[in-house]
Amino acid sequence: MKIEAIIFDMDGLLIDSEPVWNEARKLMAAENGIDWTVDDHHNVMGVSTEEWTTYMIKRLNLTMNPADVQEAIIGAMEALYRQQIPFFPGALELIKWANAHFPTAVASGSPRRLIDTVTGAPELEGMFKFTLAADEVGKGKPDPAVYLESAKRLGIAPENCVVLEDSGNGVLAGVRAGMYTINVPDPRFPPSPEKANQAQKICADLAEVMEHLKELADQ
Repeated sequence: MKIEAIIFDMDGLLIDSEPVWNEARKLMAAENGIDWTVDDHHNVMGVSTEEWTTYMIKRLNLTMNPADVQEAIIGAMEALYRQQIPFFPGALELIKWANAHFPTAVASGSPRRLIDTVTGAPELEGMFKFTLAADEVGKGKPDPAVYLESAKRLGIAPENCVVLEDSGNGVLAGVRAGMYTINVPDPRFPPSPEKANQAQKICADLAEVMEHLKELADQ
């Protein structure tokens, strides 16, 4: 393939946010007398805000309205990010390299305010052409809408875009968009083999991703 653009997921790929999301949800579940399981975590990884809110209300039998559920979870996340953004090792180096060679964007299942908090970090100034939230296209991953819209905004054919993803839902979204999809699974929250193996490449970490992208760029 010919690389013409690189599109990044955010949570679990660039920042170590999944344990924080999971803990926030576990605490809310415990307050309602329910155990939040690994399967529950997988079911909400990478999806839109509306989708995970709906899932939590049903799963936890909540009487709270969706806006209050979102504010409780997102507010806690935003406060933590403003203290320190938990970039994964190699994330900043990879973003800077990608930006120097290709148009780049972020397409995330996170709500807009969290995307803006993270990508507004001084280290990321000017690194992305744009950022896009799944909420803004109406469908979360594994639907490919957020990636197809990203390709449209970049003005680049999907088959010439590379997607970097950690979650199974994200992998499916990239593959369904017709993009070259690289999976970088978090060993604490690995996607199912059925989903992970649909990616064209699986890398152990972001350093391996950079080496693979350099190889693709040289072809």
